[in-house]
Amino acid sequence: MRILFAGTPTNAASTLDALVSAGFQVVGVLTRNDAKVGRNKSITETPVAVVAAKHGIEVQKANFISPYVQSWIEDKNADLGVIVAYGSILKNPTLQLPAKGWINVHYSLLPEFPGAAPVQHAILEGKSVTGVSVFRLDEGIDTGPILASREHEIAPNVTAGELLSELTVIGSVLLVETVSFLDERIANQRQQPKQPSPRVAGKLSRTDAKIDFSRPVISVHNLIRAMNPEPMAWFEIEKSPVRVLSTSLSQHSDLTPGELMVREGDLLIGCEGGALKLSRVQPAGKNEMSGADWFRGLRQDSIRIS
Repeated sequence: MRILFAGTPTNAASTLDALVSAGFQVVGVLTRNDAKVGRNKSITETPVAVVAAKHGIEVQKANFISPYVQSWIEDKNADLGVIVAYGSILKNPTLQLPAKGWINVHYSLLPEFPGAAPVQHAILEGKSVTGVSVFRLDEGIDTGPILASREHEIAPNVTAGELLSELTVIGSVLLVETVSFLDERIANQRQQPKQPSPRVAGKLSRTDAKIDFSRPVISVHNLIRAMNPEPMAWFEIEKSPVRVLSTSLSQHSDLTPGELMVREGDLLIGCEGGALKLSRVQPAGKNEMSGADWFRGLRQDSIRIS
């Protein structure tokens, strides 16, 4: 079977690697253009492009499907298209090009959390279970018929980045299984129920990541987990942002919302209904450090964050 792969970030690169390692013939890879990355803004290939080069697979770089890219896809004469976090929505006639269509690996149990950021939204909403769905693409947003799915438990303190890594392993295995028995899976595909007003798990912004410590403690904890590694939760102190990388629930419940202080060697902050331990923080312009070490540098007994 001739497979055309489309994807961009690290999780997509791992999935491509799994497909090739399983012995499938990947005849071409579509990924996004090189982009500026890191503090130095150096022009960098996508992780998918790097893996494709490692395996000697022809790469086409494009941020959207232009007529030229459409022609390139046609020339690959693929039997199946596989897409994982490419970063652009495919439409007809591109969807019709491979003989068996396109299949997508999505990191939720569809129809729950369609969209670009399903892992973050699952944590943000305090879900205890999520999963992976492999489905056939149509012109909707993650609305096509499901070929396979698998549940996965969400650990109480896992971050979005950690959970995505776990789901990537599961998704790679599920994809290999699906492609291995593709005709059977297509014959038994399951249509998703129609959603009159589907709630899309859209990309989260830095504004979404600002912490409001007057909210319930578990909601604040989930926000911090969901925003790691991007865009990272933050608050301001004396007009300077402080990123919060990790927290855990504290047994202390007598701090008022926004009240910061060190107790028994831990930096705590009050929220509605409880307190959080700020385990790791990163002040503006500095490296990450323990919350307690950062707070001691402020040389104050307690601070209130509005």
